[in-house]
Amino acid sequence: MNFDAFDLHRKILNAVSARGYQQLTQVQSQVLPLAMAGKDIMACAQTGTGKTAAFALPLLNRLIQEYGFFGADEVELTHQSSLKVLVLTPTRELAIQVAENITAYAQFLPLKTVAVYGGSNMNPQRKAVQAGVDILVATPGRLFDLIGQFDLELSNVTHLVVDEADRMLDLGFVRDIEKVKKLVAASHQTLFFSATYSDAVKTLAEKMLVKPEWINVATAATASLITQEVYLVDTRRKAELLSELIGRNNWQQVLVFVSTRESAEHLHTELKLDGVKNAVFHGEKTQGARNRALEEFKSGKLRVMVATDVAARGLDIEALPLVINLELPFAAEDYVHRVGRTGRAGLAGHAISFVSPQDRAMMQEIEELIEQTLPRMTMVGYEEGAPLPARYRDVVAKPAKEKSHNKRKYQDKNRGAKNAVGKSHFRGAASGKSSYGRSKDKAKK
Repeated sequence: MNFDAFDLHRKILNAVSARGYQQLTQVQSQVLPLAMAGKDIMACAQTGTGKTAAFALPLLNRLIQEYGFFGADEVELTHQSSLKVLVLTPTRELAIQVAENITAYAQFLPLKTVAVYGGSNMNPQRKAVQAGVDILVATPGRLFDLIGQFDLELSNVTHLVVDEADRMLDLGFVRDIEKVKKLVAASHQTLFFSATYSDAVKTLAEKMLVKPEWINVATAATASLITQEVYLVDTRRKAELLSELIGRNNWQQVLVFVSTRESAEHLHTELKLDGVKNAVFHGEKTQGARNRALEEFKSGKLRVMVATDVAARGLDIEALPLVINLELPFAAEDYVHRVGRTGRAGLAGHAISFVSPQDRAMMQEIEELIEQTLPRMTMVGYEEGAPLPARYRDVVAKPAKEKSHNKRKYQDKNRGAKNAVGKSHFRGAASGKSSYGRSKDKAKK
């Protein structure tokens, strides 16, 4: 089904065509007619399925109708911006991405979209909002900064979107969502979008939506176009294997996930010593540093971006060929979101997980969630029980700690708690050398 199957304004269709969109995705075909009719919606769909267009296009169409932008001869009339649409997102990256997409969909319309989020100077964001905005994309913290410090008014908001509702709940934003609901216009449309259908999400949706339409197109936990596999490897040799695979296969764009900021920084150093250009992306990096890392990765200046789960949602990297889980996540659901960075928009993707004996319980949880048993393989020279290379023999490795896949700890990680949970699973040398038994000083020489 094509986008012109619905009564979208021609200027929206022109923008969609300019983006190269042709066929509607499943979530778009189900959400568009209901959202255009003003219905409240609870939609569950996996990442990379076009959820932003699913809610943005019908809302743009409704704004055209409500504002009466164009006369009978389609001549654009004078328009004074007024905040009508509020989109709540859990992360800065998702706020930026959603705002960029909406701006592209509205490129032929006299509508202004602004993104506000923490980790950046508030003054430019405040000035942009005060200059006039029709569609505001916001993280909860920065939104309430603007409300509390600069009297941002939400009483004219007639369309409220909660994106990645499950992640919003994980990060403890329930009360913020409920408070926003009270601040917008008494009569308004609410759209909930979530990648998973947890009981908590259902409960919140039932509480906040009026006679909602329930849409669930998350028929598979991970996209069918993503090839997934497992490499069995000793914990201490994960980064060594990563470097070897990058060189042997000449991989040019690899997103590598680890479980902690400490792990990310350590792997960054190890890859740098191996001559692999890379950058880190985690919650303690400034927004500017994260934006630079992402842009350099997208442009091909970097071969590897090492990231924590802060990047598991909200990053839209066009045609990303490969995701590697060097360390498994603390929650099985985050595996789905990590893997969802590849294989997007109908393209094929590839995901590899490095699994050591300490990771097997978590891998079993993941396979139960995705309802697949992933193929295992072992690189020659990395077999379990094989003699370690000479550079490991003088290293007394610390026993690897089992991960506690406790959701509370998982939440704390993502909220920037200072008390890090455990240590890196690929660290371990007690002698002051790197985790792979290589002296960093010697390596530099």
